[in-house]
Amino acid sequence: MSPSLDVSRGTEADTDALRAEAATLLKRLVTCDTSNPPGGESQAVAVIEDHLRDTGLECRRIAEDPDRANLLVRLAGAGTGPSLAFLGHLDVVPARREDWSVDPFAGLERDDAIWGRGTVDMKGQVAATTVALATLAREGFRPNGDILLLFMANEEVAGEELGAQYLVEQLPDLFPDYVIGEGAGERFATDRGPVYLLDHGVKASASATLTAYGRPGDASLPGPAQSALSELVALLGRLERHRSPVRIPEQVIPVLDALGGTGSREEQLTRARAQHPGLDRILGALTGTVLHVTTAEVPPPQNVIADRACASITCSVLPGTSAEELEQELRTALGEGRYELDVVAPVGGSTSPAESPLRTAIEAFLATADPDARLLPALGYGYSDCDVIRKAYGSVAYGFIPFRHGDPMVNLTTKHGADERVLLDDLLFQTQAALAVARSVGGLSR
Repeated sequence: MSPSLDVSRGTEADTDALRAEAATLLKRLVTCDTSNPPGGESQAVAVIEDHLRDTGLECRRIAEDPDRANLLVRLAGAGTGPSLAFLGHLDVVPARREDWSVDPFAGLERDDAIWGRGTVDMKGQVAATTVALATLAREGFRPNGDILLLFMANEEVAGEELGAQYLVEQLPDLFPDYVIGEGAGERFATDRGPVYLLDHGVKASASATLTAYGRPGDASLPGPAQSALSELVALLGRLERHRSPVRIPEQVIPVLDALGGTGSREEQLTRARAQHPGLDRILGALTGTVLHVTTAEVPPPQNVIADRACASITCSVLPGTSAEELEQELRTALGEGRYELDVVAPVGGSTSPAESPLRTAIEAFLATADPDARLLPALGYGYSDCDVIRKAYGSVAYGFIPFRHGDPMVNLTTKHGADERVLLDDLLFQTQAALAVARSVGGLSR
């Protein structure tokens, strides 16, 4: 029996049915344009509710804005075991049609994959976990503890508390024991065997506003000018050339020990990064500050030399980094100039224990479905709602969306980019993973 049939506990026909159901649901979700802003996540909520209509599962909307609902789905347990939540978000980043080779909101199937905005981040996992819970409900599976789906609005944009923060305020007694959400899961081929990363924490997120100053003047006259825009360009050039000092957090050490051989931590890091281009990018992000300019603005009119110009800097920092430490790094990178810097303090950076029954359940699935691979605990390089859930409820929360078959570099270059897509085989693999983990955790006693 092949691994895929074994982990799905069914026949080839059952496997085909799982694949078809997950693919159909994902296509419907992709055609819901939930680009944020403005969001409109309730249209995706309605699709999920419709898919679960005949399963007997409890569906509940938690919404401050009716157009931007969060969704809780519950498979009720016996109350004798820990609860498990699959955490996802329904909003996506915007997509420009001219950048794509297909319509990003058509939900097209091509080259054994489903293409569209959100297929990786993260409507694919939303579809997979929805189908998994629907399958368990149809089977009459009764877990010892509740199994939940928590699908959030407004994860991609900071600001309005419509999503995870709103949900935890409205449901202070929810307290899921274990949570699987957005994060790692790409399969990296290395000379020490294939590995998956498991996010048991996240870096912190911060932002800064850089305001450069000049002297206003008539843009029709020749001669030297002290343009704020020219000052800003010079400052941003320095920022782009900046390389953050290497700092190795303890959460990354298991990856270095597994892939980096012997020697100093810096030598281990160099060897581990060389194992795969994707690991090079991820480990680079996990061992320093990542700074990117995301917006810039110069006030009108066009015929006046600008006296000020502003840029927004998105900052991803290691857990425990203070606002003062971030500001010092930014000022070191920017150097001298005519500017002001306003830093918003980092948020996030929480972690869960790397060892838990949830990790055991994930490793048990991989032992059957991909026995040559290892699961290595690490940090997430970007924000996820796991941070909110972890802090509000004390949950053991991991980021893990397994991609057994796809090229990791496709994920890393297309999510939030053009031509995002997920292989049908990976969508099936994610559904099987959710089924296996739910059955495993659902069988635990307190």
